[in-house]
Amino acid sequence: MKFPILLFSTLILNTILLGETMKSDFKRSEIVSETTPYGSRIDRFTLYSPSMERDIKVAVVLPPAYTENPEERFPVLYTLHGHAAPYDTWASMPILLKQLNKTPFVYTCFDGDNGSFYIDSHQRVPTARKNQVNPLDPRASLFQTFFFDEFMPAIDHWYRINSKARGITGFSMGGNGALTYTLDHPELFTASSGLSTAFFDFSLNDSKGKQRLLKVLGPMEDHPEKYQAVDHYVKLEKQLEAGVTLPPMYQHIGTEDFLLEENHKFRDFANEHGLNLIYKESPGNHNWKFWNAASLGIAEFHWKYFQQALSETQTP
Repeated sequence: MKFPILLFSTLILNTILLGETMKSDFKRSEIVSETTPYGSRIDRFTLYSPSMERDIKVAVVLPPAYTENPEERFPVLYTLHGHAAPYDTWASMPILLKQLNKTPFVYTCFDGDNGSFYIDSHQRVPTARKNQVNPLDPRASLFQTFFFDEFMPAIDHWYRINSKARGITGFSMGGNGALTYTLDHPELFTASSGLSTAFFDFSLNDSKGKQRLLKVLGPMEDHPEKYQAVDHYVKLEKQLEAGVTLPPMYQHIGTEDFLLEENHKFRDFANEHGLNLIYKESPGNHNWKFWNAASLGIAEFHWKYFQQALSETQTP
């Protein structure tokens, strides 16, 4: 049962680690860099996606130590934004930027459109970004292919990333995407987290989940198999049945958040099945104020497992 998973993991990791041989496949615009008041550097550029045949906005945040230690490779945290949020929301969080002085890891942002939920759609999708010239023009929405086959290898090629220490996080729609990627390829991440996460659970014909994916997958009645394929609980059950060990997880949500009930269900499922989950609630709503403050916990959580993963690789 595990062999195909391990084999596919090896193929993905080989693709990532062989970035030097794929240089011609990576095309980006000129980098625009800025130094934050906390000494970190933010590189912004667009990365051309062959799968979607369009440019995707990217931001890479580098800790001060990245410049100070030019021979060192750093852990990486992939961050995913929420529905309709700016693609670089995580790069605008002062608390997280300041924390990089204590926990020096690289983190990345990319534009996942307004409501892609970071999955591959079988149809072209109107992304409705306000800054698009023609915001309703349907475009390919293949963000899972983009993330694993294009984005991760490109970032590894251009930046000094330590492949033994990778984490993923997101807020709202981004938390949904982070969990999807973790469940599809748990072997790639040392840990996974989410803030105010929106979950997919179609066992009860969830109307909220159906509405979220309507423009991405079409009506659930027409494509039930596509909805089942992204159901987080279906994915969880399959991994548990296969005996797969999932990476440590962390979920934090505000007590006034409209997604609180969904988070309670995930917490209860994790406790019932013995998953390694740290679950936290604190006063707050579904907004930037809460996510900015909560980013400190995200950084500390991932830093713990980055250090653990790196220490294990150094053990004789």
